[in-house]
Amino acid sequence: MPKIALLAALATALVATFHGAFLLSMLALPVLAGALIGYRRRLIRRPYAKCRPCKGIGYRRSLLFASSTGYCPDCDGTGLRPRAGARLLNVR
Repeated sequence: MPKIALLAALATALVATFHGAFLLSMLALPVLAGALIGYRRRLIRRPYAKCRPCKGIGYRRSLLFASSTGYCPDCDGTGLRPRAGARLLNVR
């Protein structure tokens, strides 16, 4: 789990635990906004990540036939996949 998501979950848990506490609700919003801005900046720098099934190579072995290889269907042979949130936050 990314650190940003962990911080967001912690802030949400704190707000839920002390529901109605004005100070915590006022702290949670800037923390969540800061986490979202930080993640978007990271997406701008690196919008693509290595494809895990093919380990960034672009092709992988068949699961059924041991000696057969082919293009990775998950990344279409590029070795890169868009990171989580890249489409949602409109980052290319």
